[in-house]
Amino acid sequence: MNARNLAAPLKRVNSPFPKTVNAPSEHWMRSSVRKGDPMRKGQRFTPKRLQKWIKQGRGTGSGEHYQPWHQVTRADPGSRGRSHIVNSGLSRLHHFLSDLELVQFTFATMLPGVVDLQEQFSLSLDDGFDAGCGGQALLFQPGAQTIARELGFAYPTLRKDDEVQPWIMTTDLLLTFAAGSADRRLAVSVKPKGGFGRRRQQELLAIERDYWLRRGVPWLLVTPAQYDIAVGRAICSGAAWVLGMPHVDQRLVEACATYVADRRRPTFGQLMTELPTAIDADMTLAQCAFWQAVWRGLLPIDLSFSTRPAAAVQLLDRAAYWDQNPIAARRSAWTA
Repeated sequence: MNARNLAAPLKRVNSPFPKTVNAPSEHWMRSSVRKGDPMRKGQRFTPKRLQKWIKQGRGTGSGEHYQPWHQVTRADPGSRGRSHIVNSGLSRLHHFLSDLELVQFTFATMLPGVVDLQEQFSLSLDDGFDAGCGGQALLFQPGAQTIARELGFAYPTLRKDDEVQPWIMTTDLLLTFAAGSADRRLAVSVKPKGGFGRRRQQELLAIERDYWLRRGVPWLLVTPAQYDIAVGRAICSGAAWVLGMPHVDQRLVEACATYVADRRRPTFGQLMTELPTAIDADMTLAQCAFWQAVWRGLLPIDLSFSTRPAAAVQLLDRAAYWDQNPIAARRSAWTA
């Protein structure tokens, strides 16, 4: 997390992702680096801080009323990575603690049928009834502490002076899908490549995995090894034209997809020059239509291309297109 107050403007830093042609205003995302930030000095996790967050209702709610457990505010302790606040068009701001979390969130927004995306989702400490989602019957489920004990692992705690507080474990992303989907929920944990080699890290991931499997929720562990880094860069560039931008009329999006499909290996620059005339739209609307066609799967392009004017745009079959997305393909680094 980064030390930023949502009521105050964030200091912009250079984005880790390349800009697309004539990129729009970055009102959809603010990024900042926590390291060396003087405003963050002295902020630490303490039992009292965790208890305060519990009382505030962090990690609870759904949709626009959801409160992430970890947030990007001045009062929150910092993380080691670049943090981001994102306006995704889901009626609230999303909080991410690293570039990797942002990339996986962007992948997740592309999945059909997603109705809610909850980041920094806290796992229940104690046993209790879990309603699941979609009006399912209440089911008694074990809490994270019980699961740790059954697996033979020590549950993490936070200590200061004589006060002890069980740590609140979190899952990076919890996706909820519309009724009728094969899975109503999907949990995703995000780690850097090789970032879970230590025994203790594996134990904590095993607790998180078992927590979700006991609830009938598939769990993925995604690292940069599960996707092409170039694809991650491309979708984060394209996201500026999708997340937080106006929803383009379906007919215009389909017209854009048809025009691109009829061209033979055009360059990205050529398409951005031709599309406004081809679909009778201004430059901004044309680029929104292009990327929203990609997001909706109507324009299944090879996303490993560079979003530079000279880069060629190539179509893929739909299976190959969705295989570029590690969450859609259900790829996981967990092999135990």
